[in-house]
Amino acid sequence: MVKITKNYFKTKKDPHLHSQAHVLADELSNKLNDKKHFGFYLKMATTHDHNFLRRIAGEVLESKSAKKPGALFAYLIKKHREENA
Repeated sequence: MVKITKNYFKTKKDPHLHSQAHVLADELSNKLNDKKHFGFYLKMATTHDHNFLRRIAGEVLESKSAKKPGALFAYLIKKHREENA
């Protein structure tokens, strides 16, 4: 029998996620199922507004026809950047 302590059910924080940008990059790479491009999402998290990135990710996740959600995410960011340039 395992003794349950107060801290037993607390989730452990990932020591590699030490800033808001890292947390957002991890969130995006997990949601878009594209963990191998974590560096790309980290770069986007440091250069773009976090709410904007979450909005774009939401649009990508709503699109059921996207075979590569990460590629669509990158395309939508590029498209937005070109429109505002």
